[in-house]
Amino acid sequence: MLIRKERSQAVADYEALKAKAQILAEKKWDLPAIESRYRRLVSEGIPRKSLDRADILARKQEILDRVQGRGEEYELLSHS
Repeated sequence: MLIRKERSQAVADYEALKAKAQILAEKKWDLPAIESRYRRLVSEGIPRKSLDRADILARKQEILDRVQGRGEEYELLSHS
């Protein structure tokens, strides 16, 4: 029973990953903007920011979505 459950979870994970890959493949990328941010990051490093903890917690999902998106953009650049 446990093996069947693990297998169904693996299939579900694979399907979710496959769907995300399809979305990324069809996305219209703004390469000049991505390259500009990437070059600035490489030359200047990660900027230091002092953020208020309450503000971070209030905007947590927005921040996580932006980090995920930037990671996807930089991954695109590193493989193209």
